[in-house]
Amino acid sequence: MWGLLLLTAHRVKGLEFDHVAVLDGTWDEQDAGEDPDAACRLLYVAMTRARKTLTLARMNGRNRFLDRLLDLPSTFRRDAPRASGLAADLDHRYEILTPGDVDLGFAGRVSPNAPVHQVLGGLQPGDSLEFARRNDRWFLKKGGQPIGRLASGYTPPQEMRCIDARVHAVLVRFRHDGEQSYADSVRCDRWEVVLPELVFAPNSGQT
Repeated sequence: MWGLLLLTAHRVKGLEFDHVAVLDGTWDEQDAGEDPDAACRLLYVAMTRARKTLTLARMNGRNRFLDRLLDLPSTFRRDAPRASGLAADLDHRYEILTPGDVDLGFAGRVSPNAPVHQVLGGLQPGDSLEFARRNDRWFLKKGGQPIGRLASGYTPPQEMRCIDARVHAVLVRFRHDGEQSYADSVRCDRWEVVLPELVFAPNSGQT
């Protein structure tokens, strides 16, 4: 019987497994006052849990520690065997956006009687959405009605297109939640904010 056990690198200390896959992450980030080598030691702990095989995932070149491994004389590189018969959705990338990825004040800057509030009020987790770009920003829509805008710093995965967008969660914001410097632009005492789950697939000549 096979199973997949998902654990953080902190929780695998002292454990061993036949096969280990270490997902990519922000291994070079550190908290204030933290030992600058702490992340490197944590990655070492995760890698040394493997008895037989170790897979190191790397996305968009973020993991600088893996770049260092490639230059070591003890690292042997070989081409991966060509996979066949794999399900197409294994190429998909799933993103659940956080409050930092969305414009929290989008619906709060329009009148309480605007259609966006009625649409937002009827949304439930799992409801389908539309993901569209206008000018230089990404928007969430429902039935053609814009109901949210992503943060200016949000960027979809490179060379991928969004094939599905759904409501993951709905937050409630209040006038006093925002910074005072934005108070003049707020026109509602209360409004909803959608956090979406987005599914991306590799581009196939479509835009």
